[in-house]
Amino acid sequence: MGEKISARRWLAAAVLAVCLLVGWGVCASPVCVRAAAKEVTSGRAKLARKKIKNSRNRVAGVYNKEGQIVMKVCEEGGSAGYLNSSSLNALCAGNQPKTVVIPAGSRVELTNMVYLGSNTTIIADGATIVMTATDKGILSNKPDRVNYEALKNVTIQGGTWKITDKVNGSSLFAFSHGSNVVIDGATIFSNYQSHAIELIAMKNVTIKNCDIKAQGKVRKTSVEDAVQIDVAAPSTAPVIARYGRRFVNGQTCKNIRILNNKIEGSRGVCANYARSDGGKYKKKFHDKIVIKGNTLIGQSAEGCVLYNTLNAVVSNNKIRTNSSRRSQSYSVGLNITIQGKASGKSLKKAKVTVTKNKVFGYRQGIQVVSLSSSRYKKAVLKNNKAYASSKGSAIVTSGARSVSSKGNKTFKR
Repeated sequence: MGEKISARRWLAAAVLAVCLLVGWGVCASPVCVRAAAKEVTSGRAKLARKKIKNSRNRVAGVYNKEGQIVMKVCEEGGSAGYLNSSSLNALCAGNQPKTVVIPAGSRVELTNMVYLGSNTTIIADGATIVMTATDKGILSNKPDRVNYEALKNVTIQGGTWKITDKVNGSSLFAFSHGSNVVIDGATIFSNYQSHAIELIAMKNVTIKNCDIKAQGKVRKTSVEDAVQIDVAAPSTAPVIARYGRRFVNGQTCKNIRILNNKIEGSRGVCANYARSDGGKYKKKFHDKIVIKGNTLIGQSAEGCVLYNTLNAVVSNNKIRTNSSRRSQSYSVGLNITIQGKASGKSLKKAKVTVTKNKVFGYRQGIQVVSLSSSRYKKAVLKNNKAYASSKGSAIVTSGARSVSSKGNKTFKR
């Protein structure tokens, strides 16, 4: 692990050295600053060309002069998937700051999931990463702490990420109990039974500028979400229940931003709730979800669903459901529903804002409703265009104590 030192650590050390010198009054001159910068450059030069090996004692990656680790991609026939999986796991492990570059133009076949440590940046612009095994995702983490502490400061930039399995369910990117994650400019090929991105009890996550697509055949009854914002409960997150009971105790997501993406799946985007488990976690609510500038398509269920979400902004989106179940809630374009009774005073200041969207539904276009005695304090709906089987059902708002509605237009679809 000693050689896994990124440029950021060298820079941090140099800055600290300069600050100490200034603080002690030793030297604050440009000469000293230049000397510190020279030390950074020298450190990078020493680091360049150092190698990291995978579990098979093969070279997994090599540091470049910028302090990034450039993955050495294996294309050796039948063993490539295993070796590439081993290499990426070696490069992305641990919590030390690191930037892993997957070379542009490369095709990286995998047979095992890759588990990320904190402080990891993956730059995959122009690369294609393919999971060739069935029933498996690509990137995840192994939670060892709760309170959003298990995974921190992760960025995934670019790349085409895909599974070849078009039938079985999986989660391509699945992160839990962490914070400060950015997924930017990625193209993700999932299938209609899978989640392209699953966030379980996560905080401060941004998904932006991504193109998320589904492969294979859509089933009439499929309700899997291309992007799922999930509560950590035994029924909703069995994949992390195996790590221990404390990881599925009803923890929810906060500060999630979905910006300028194109997302298509059985459902588009869904903030989930825990329906099972004896209703124990039905009162758990997500908070502060922002969905702006997206195209969201649900082929067999809603385009966008926000269950049990305290505060939300849905703005400047094109949202569509193509569900054939037109008399059921699966055919609502934008479905904002309180499923359980909120605990304490959590809903007394809660507000949903829905503005400047174009929404195509059937049973309803846009609905803000409650299936419990809890209500939002305020719902703001302005300048939306909503389509449904009838104009009268294009916009329905019965889930808030106060509703501000202005400039909306309704149409028969």
